[in-house]
Amino acid sequence: MDDQQVWDIGMMRLEGLFSGLSAGTRFALAQQLTRYRKAKEALAAVVVNVAAASLCRECGGQCCLNGKYRVNVFDALAHVAIQIPVAADFSQKPLCPYGAATGCTMEPGMRPADCIVFLCDGIDEKVSLQDRAILAAQERDVRECIQEASFLMGELLGSPLLLWAEKNSNTSKLKVQRQI
Repeated sequence: MDDQQVWDIGMMRLEGLFSGLSAGTRFALAQQLTRYRKAKEALAAVVVNVAAASLCRECGGQCCLNGKYRVNVFDALAHVAIQIPVAADFSQKPLCPYGAATGCTMEPGMRPADCIVFLCDGIDEKVSLQDRAILAAQERDVRECIQEASFLMGELLGSPLLLWAEKNSNTSKLKVQRQI
C-alpha cells in the first residue's frame, strides 16, 4: 500500500469518526479545534514578526523536507471538521507532500502542529525573550488541545495520520483474516 492509499484510508476513517460524534462531543471538539487553530495562528504570527520569510527563502525550506509524517490526526480532523481537504502530493519526495513551490498550501492555523512549533536556528536567534514567552504559552496550548481532544475522541490524535491510518489498516486486515 502506498502513502496516498494510507492517507485516503486515514481520512475516510476520520470522516466516519467525526460523523458519528454526538452533538455534545462535536460541540466540545469544535471548541478545542478553535482553540488549537488560534494557538497555531499566534505561534505563526511571532515567527512572521522576526522576518522569517527572508530566512526561509535563503535556506530553501530545509525544514520542509521529508514532511509526510507532519500532519497528525488532530490536524487532519481540523480539516475534516471544516470540510477543507488537505492536498497531499506524495510524489514530490523529498519535498513535503503538503507544500508547493510557493511554500505550505495550508493557512497558518491549519498547518501541522509540528511545523508551527518548530523554530530553526536562524529564526530562533531572532526571537526576543518576550516572544519566547508567547511561543511557550501557545505551544503548551497546542499540546493541551491535542490531549483534551484525544480524551474526547478516545483516540491518540497527536499521532502522525499516516502511521495511525496504517496501524488501523493493518488491524482491519487482521480482523478480516481471523474471520475467514
